[in-house]
Amino acid sequence: MRILAVDDDKSILKLITRVLRDEAYAIDTASTGEEARTLALVNDYDGIILDLHLGDRHGFEILQELRRNGKRTPILLYSGRGDTESIVRGLDAGADDYVVKPVSNEELRARVRTLIRRGAGSSRVGEQVTVGNLTLNRLTRRVTASAKEINLTAMELKLLEHLMLKAGQIVSRSELHDKVWDMHFDPSSNVIDAHVARLRKKLQTAKARPSIMTRRGMGFMLIAEPLPD
Repeated sequence: MRILAVDDDKSILKLITRVLRDEAYAIDTASTGEEARTLALVNDYDGIILDLHLGDRHGFEILQELRRNGKRTPILLYSGRGDTESIVRGLDAGADDYVVKPVSNEELRARVRTLIRRGAGSSRVGEQVTVGNLTLNRLTRRVTASAKEINLTAMELKLLEHLMLKAGQIVSRSELHDKVWDMHFDPSSNVIDAHVARLRKKLQTAKARPSIMTRRGMGFMLIAEPLPD
């Protein structure tokens, strides 16, 4: 899942990035309202964490513009102001949640999980995805093969999630770059191939029935295999 975090305080952005990457989210960041607006309109995010008080634009303006442009991405507003008027105004403008700074790491994780749950509830993809005997719970981030848990790194988990959502389809390296890795990733490296190889080995060890196939010059495909009788 890919999250956009917006704040003009670089230290806060760094903290949010660290906390959520540990939870296997891909994180894009913006430190100005205009940059946030552009990223949010161009990309499809699973959630946006939006500070209200940015240097160039107010968060309410960005929120309202995104909604006017048909963007239904779940949005969490956060601000140092916790008065009822600000909270009501934010929710009425189309925000899905509002949190007052400072927020603990644990609460931030919980708020983002709730945000993602709301987005999943309004889409064709729910909280749980299953391919063959492999199941991924998108909220708890737990992966099992025939009910036996598979331990994956945060990046392996993000990679598997995208392949499962696109099961049976060829996923190009450029798509993985855009959807799984964040915008600071170097697309010329062989990191994607290395992660795919490690993930494939873990799935084979766990006797997961879908297989990751490489389509030379095209990308990768997760293919469901027949389960044994």
